[in-house]
Amino acid sequence: MPAESGSPEGGSAAGGSARADWRVAPAWAGLAIYALVGAVRAGWFSEGDTFWQVRTGFALRAERTVFLTDTFSWTVAGRGWHPNSWLFDVLLSWAYGRGHLVGLALVVACCVAVVGVAAGVAGRALGTRTDTFAVCATALVLPMTVWLSARPQTLTYALLPIVVLLAARVMTWRGRTLGFGLAGLYLLVALWMNLHLAALAAIPAVAAGLGLLVLSRRRDGRHRLLRVVRAAAALAAVVLGCLSSPFGVGAVESALATRDASDELIPEWAPLWGAGSLPLFTWIAAVLAFVLTAAAWRRRPRDPLLPVWTGAVGVLLLGGVEAARFSPMALILALPAVASWASDVDWRAGPARRRVAFLTGGTAAGFLVTLAVVAVVRIPYLGRPTPASYPAEATVRAIPDGCRVLNEYDDGGYLIMLRSDDGVRVAMDGRNDVYGAGQIRFVQDLIEGRAGALDELARRDVRCLLLMPRRALVEQAKAAGWRVAATDRNRVLLVRP
Repeated sequence: MPAESGSPEGGSAAGGSARADWRVAPAWAGLAIYALVGAVRAGWFSEGDTFWQVRTGFALRAERTVFLTDTFSWTVAGRGWHPNSWLFDVLLSWAYGRGHLVGLALVVACCVAVVGVAAGVAGRALGTRTDTFAVCATALVLPMTVWLSARPQTLTYALLPIVVLLAARVMTWRGRTLGFGLAGLYLLVALWMNLHLAALAAIPAVAAGLGLLVLSRRRDGRHRLLRVVRAAAALAAVVLGCLSSPFGVGAVESALATRDASDELIPEWAPLWGAGSLPLFTWIAAVLAFVLTAAAWRRRPRDPLLPVWTGAVGVLLLGGVEAARFSPMALILALPAVASWASDVDWRAGPARRRVAFLTGGTAAGFLVTLAVVAVVRIPYLGRPTPASYPAEATVRAIPDGCRVLNEYDDGGYLIMLRSDDGVRVAMDGRNDVYGAGQIRFVQDLIEGRAGALDELARRDVRCLLLMPRRALVEQAKAAGWRVAATDRNRVLLVRP
């Protein structure tokens, strides 16, 4: 076990003989592993939000304001709204304008790769061995893969470990370094807030982490007041960063509105017991990661970073019980601490540990090879929607110009990206805070073919249906004389005569 710092406010335990490898090597390992995941996800677009965010980015650049009026739908046309990830949307529109679908794919690959770099930087600060970090990162990336996509949440996973690391470092810095650290913390959170309102999660994470650090050192009277002041200053920097967006304090209301409109409809917003198998798998992995994070702290009780990590991971894990989207935040934040715990274990001591090390390393290597193969196979699909989930582009192109479409929820963003300039208007897309849960349920009832659905569509001048072939409304429309204009294995396009 490496030597520990003797000062209560000293640096991390990194730097012992067991950690004599290149200081930035964990970041390079994280980059390599997550770049592979990014390459896979760049050819596997399964979230409709990506596509409407491209058009939103163009609108933001054209109108030079984040306060927009809906022009994408026929259900809430003219309603005022604002995107909760406006800077990310601008980034997507810039990439799409220069590289079309390949540009989007490159943005995804880069964003996912940055997650690995951030975890590696934090891992270096926590004193991880490069080989151990690589194995842990590969093992924990499996439950993370589904969450890493062309959405602003991916940058949240990248910025969270750096924000927590900087907040923890502030507790040990003095003088001008402390001032620069607080300024950097504020600027980093402000950037994150404008990329995505999920930056609000930094407030409870930093508060819990620094609070646990202060409580764990309460018997050390020499620095008690100083620790409290520094923790308060760091938390204030985070809060001010969260207020530094065009929405100000309204960002909190916007985030709550998105939650209220999504918790009954979207698995990632659902509580743990209603989120499905994949979010549950992520949460269970996060629980295990939290246990190992706490074990790392117990092994190195004087390390000033590990209590911050334990508190931050713990509060995000609790958040994952209420909303599944917090579980991957807890998991990616825990990764550096898990690697730190594993780096302190002598895996050559005894046959049992050697077998565990061999099996874990072999499994990680096999998984990386699998990722590489899948990435190569998916190259022709870079930036394209997952074929098994979306309508074919030819089907979307067959929609008559200016048509109001009753569409599946996940298809709305794709229709907006390809056809909004042609006057095609959707019934719904991923902007739940704009539509509200009631409006989305109303549209879903129409799709399910409730009594009087076709009459309701006629009153609203809806002339196109783009739905799954098995929907009850499809058979009703065919019986009423609607014409099949296009079809593919996932969708059928019907046009009213």
